[in-house]
Amino acid sequence: MIQIDRLSFGYGTRLVLQHISTTIERGEIFTILGPNGSGKTTLLRLLRGVLTPVQGQVNWSGNRPAHRMGRRHMAQLCAVVPQSLESYFEFSVEQMVCMGRYAHRKWLAGESERDAMAVQRAMALSDTLHLAQRPVSSVSGGERQRVYIARALAQQAPVLMLDEATSNMDMDHRLEMTQLLQRLNANESQTVVQVSHDLDMAAQISHRIMLLGSAGSITALGSPRQVLTPANLKSSFGVEVGVEENPYTGAPRIIPIRPTQRSTLHNLSIHVIGGGGSASGLLRRLHMAGAQVSTGPLNRGDSDHVLAQALGMDVVIEEAFVAFSAAQIAKAHQLAAAASTGLVIAPCAWGHGNLVCLDMARQLLLQGTSVWIINPRPENDYTGGSAWQKLQELRQMGATVLPDTDAFLELLRSQNSPDC
Repeated sequence: MIQIDRLSFGYGTRLVLQHISTTIERGEIFTILGPNGSGKTTLLRLLRGVLTPVQGQVNWSGNRPAHRMGRRHMAQLCAVVPQSLESYFEFSVEQMVCMGRYAHRKWLAGESERDAMAVQRAMALSDTLHLAQRPVSSVSGGERQRVYIARALAQQAPVLMLDEATSNMDMDHRLEMTQLLQRLNANESQTVVQVSHDLDMAAQISHRIMLLGSAGSITALGSPRQVLTPANLKSSFGVEVGVEENPYTGAPRIIPIRPTQRSTLHNLSIHVIGGGGSASGLLRRLHMAGAQVSTGPLNRGDSDHVLAQALGMDVVIEEAFVAFSAAQIAKAHQLAAAASTGLVIAPCAWGHGNLVCLDMARQLLLQGTSVWIINPRPENDYTGGSAWQKLQELRQMGATVLPDTDAFLELLRSQNSPDC
């Protein structure tokens, strides 16, 4: 529907968009994300033909390039919902929505029956019929954005473009807008192209996402799961995030990770044996301190697995509710052997399914890998004593036993001190 071919744009000698190419398909919700200054709003203006590219072009369904199309023609193809728009006149809501029909009226012509039907339909879809006679200035912020949505819908354009349309809304109004866009797309096959800073909302409703970097080029393009990864988001925004599945929607959910003031363990590489949430605090604190961390094997869906994956760690995953296989133990052994600092065993519960992890630790210890055991307790042994015996053997072979996570982290910091 909208073909973007090697599009570049700049002011003077400075390019703000570089080599943008994709096709926005009819009936999809397409979201443009990126940091401030990455060219998101500029790209929307190029798509509408308001700006002329310095290289490449935008074509709408076989029409001539967007910047050579007339304003009335473009208004018949594309309706725009701005971030905000103040009304300086006491227009009623209905009058404001009627303004969306200008692209279909002849010069000086009055409102036709078709115009009236389009306005009523737009207000019904946007849930603004009950506001029709109220001054636009008197409605709430969320209601006003729905009025602007109604005005855009009254244009009956195949494409709806939104430029940060939810940025000034509270959570309730933002949810209203999200549900409206999904309803329009599902019931009316409305194509939506939006610029947003709301990563979670974009993940929830978008068919595809274009993630721009600070230099105005594409960092990633694809489905929300393909685009919203810790590596891609760090590349574009320069921040550490975790990505996990929203348990209610199944969409990716972004979790900002606040860095510690001191990355005290930044040159350490550690493998963690955990499970059942026993290693969650340890994994989080090692990551926040800057250590390179791997873990596993862990059963799929285990809380330690979910956390480690959200933090972007290397994880060896076994299917849920089954004992660890030899293949997964071999993968974990390889990761642990590559961890230059060593292997740490969290205070997890031991059963016949994960007992083989202690055999793996024994092999690594014999190969010269440092092994630490945090707070081992006989009451965590559900193997009839086999696990406790193996833990005692590891201690006799040279594994270091520590009372808690704090003691382990303090030991690592002391060993990693420049004075050592």
